[in-house]
Amino acid sequence: MLPIRNILFALSILIFIVLVVLFWNYSIDDAFITFRYAENFANGLGLVFNPGDKPVEGYSNFLWLLILSLLYKIGLPVYISAKVLGVIFFISAASVWFNHFRIRLRWIDKYYWLSPIIFMITPVTAFWAVSGLELGLNAFLVAYALILVIKNKYWSMLFLAMLVLNRPEGFLVAIAIVLIDFLIRKISGEKRTKHFLANLGAILAIMVIIVIFRLIIFGHPLPNTFYMKSQLTISALLELAKLALYFLPMTILFIWRIWNYLKTKAGDGFIFFGLIFLIQGMISIMALPVMNFNFRYLVSFMPIFFAVALGAIDNLRYSGLKRLILPIMFIFAFISIVPVYSTIRNEEKIMQAQNDFLSWVEPLPQSAKISITDTGRIPYYSGKYFYDIWGLTSEEIAQTGFNPLREYWRFPDYFVFIGYLEKEVVKLRFGTERLIYQCMGFQQVYPLVGAAKPQGASAFSPGYYYLVFRKDQKALDSLLKEHPIK
Repeated sequence: MLPIRNILFALSILIFIVLVVLFWNYSIDDAFITFRYAENFANGLGLVFNPGDKPVEGYSNFLWLLILSLLYKIGLPVYISAKVLGVIFFISAASVWFNHFRIRLRWIDKYYWLSPIIFMITPVTAFWAVSGLELGLNAFLVAYALILVIKNKYWSMLFLAMLVLNRPEGFLVAIAIVLIDFLIRKISGEKRTKHFLANLGAILAIMVIIVIFRLIIFGHPLPNTFYMKSQLTISALLELAKLALYFLPMTILFIWRIWNYLKTKAGDGFIFFGLIFLIQGMISIMALPVMNFNFRYLVSFMPIFFAVALGAIDNLRYSGLKRLILPIMFIFAFISIVPVYSTIRNEEKIMQAQNDFLSWVEPLPQSAKISITDTGRIPYYSGKYFYDIWGLTSEEIAQTGFNPLREYWRFPDYFVFIGYLEKEVVKLRFGTERLIYQCMGFQQVYPLVGAAKPQGASAFSPGYYYLVFRKDQKALDSLLKEHPIK
């Protein structure tokens, strides 16, 4: 007869798969940037967003890109491959943690093994599994890297190196893992210098190789997305705090566990997990809030967050309280479906507007050039040439900052801005778009010719619509004659 723990874990995977099916149609727009890069790379066009352009590192998941490129090369579709692999890697990560906590730690604590179960039933996990991003792979690498470092296995070097390859912040995470492990062992009187140096050497070696590669191919030591996404703001911290409320019991227990360790210095080794999660949390608030929704940069580390919180239950004095807190934790774990469902509903409307635009852009000649803010799904499916107003795939914006005149003076065939109309007045969503729209002569050179929107929606009501501005060459010639560009 199967142990009850195995049955519960199997049920949690079943719940995860049900959630995956419910969320299957969702894919984050950012993922399609990687998809486009992967296909261009596999087709021998180089690491470029637009074929023929200079290479720009507009992706932030090199290892994931390589995997998708390989699968595309052998004939598998990138879109489906990314989703299926995301699901497989998240289940694999949970399985790694479950096996570790169930077998290795069964004599230490009776609650840790619940961590991967909570991880599987949390809607946030399934949400990111189908997103198309590298987060499932990252969760798998984090699990193996942490466990192998704890076990002093030299295989840890491989997984730490892959962490560095998979995410731009992977270098900081890998360094934090080996340094914190070394310091905790040193405090406890355990010497593992040789293992520490081997791990540290592997991390530094792969980072040096990556930096040299970037300098040769792209001319910059860090990815383009680092320059565009990194911005330390109070709003990012508030966004993280707001999301933490969805896991309020776990958050309270997690903080209490860390505080108790700092106060008494009586740790059981799981302070290691707590510190790693806190470091990743600090890294995550350095990303723009618009990029950091629904625990995007923390979901790979959620099993250790839950493990630390579950470990705090042993410090509760009353057995009745212990029995009460566990079902509450499970309930709160599922409450994260609220922001997830809201995101998916909003994304459905955006996808309808994008599909409307794709039907409009399809008959345009292949030589047409379009400036747009959303550089994911639309460029991927249309196959046309796009300038990236946001800056993820634009080297100029990332390195020197956004310049509305420079973007205007590209004079593409079309500008596509996001907004709506209010009594014939154009209302734009993003400040970068508004700055371009306010440039001298823009409204004469680029008259509004249409709006892509969900079926049944009105462009004269607030919404996330794609407003299309087409270049009038005669108006442009007249403007340049009167005000030549110097």
